[in-house]
Amino acid sequence: MVFKTPTTSLSRHTPTAVFYREKNLVEDMLKSGSQSDFVSVMMEHILGRQIKPEEQRVMNAVLITMMEHGFTPSAIATRSVYMSAPENLQGAVAAGLLAIGSQFVGTVENNARLLASLASLEGEERRTYAKEIVNEYRGRKAHIPGFGHHLHYPDDPRAKRLIEIGQENGFSGKYIESLHLLSEVIDEITGRHITINATGATAALLGEMGIPVDLMRGFSVIGRTAGLVAHIAEEQQRPSGRYIWDLVDKSIPYED
Repeated sequence: MVFKTPTTSLSRHTPTAVFYREKNLVEDMLKSGSQSDFVSVMMEHILGRQIKPEEQRVMNAVLITMMEHGFTPSAIATRSVYMSAPENLQGAVAAGLLAIGSQFVGTVENNARLLASLASLEGEERRTYAKEIVNEYRGRKAHIPGFGHHLHYPDDPRAKRLIEIGQENGFSGKYIESLHLLSEVIDEITGRHITINATGATAALLGEMGIPVDLMRGFSVIGRTAGLVAHIAEEQQRPSGRYIWDLVDKSIPYED
């Protein structure tokens, strides 16, 4: 079998220069007076296209929102691994990132798949499919990704503000419409109000920006990484890893 030689469009270098795609790192992005910022450069590097100022503002809000969620499994994992191996900061961060999945943070991707399906439909067909989604999840007693929160009720203030920021920057198309429609149908079928959470709002905004669903979790990872480093910084000053270990050890009894 003959394999085609792989290529890359991400980076290249010469003896005197480094390029991010077609931009010279030193002469274009790091020069005095450059308007380059991390969020825009990051987005352009990942997506391979120029980023509009409105996209930069929305993504900045998303990354800030994704950064910190308190003592969730990812933060607990990071603190525990750091307590066990303080010489391996990156390993502790990596351990926390492994907890980003279908139950926490990674629900951005799961919700986006539902919204993408709804956004491809029109009118009553969209509402009918929204009902099918809700009934399917209820039928197997599963949580609908992007909805509900154990702390924020009746509404998640993060989600509300993210959607407002999106609207302020011109992002209020089919993904946002589908999110609100799905929310309306959930409330109608369950007979009570269930909040749109931050991951649901994030999924809708990333969809509005044309970010592929399969890449969305990556932006959650980028935001959460900063938060996990902050947990390590606090762990260095106010350790809690050993307390967590001791608490679990004393709280879970042995049973044969």
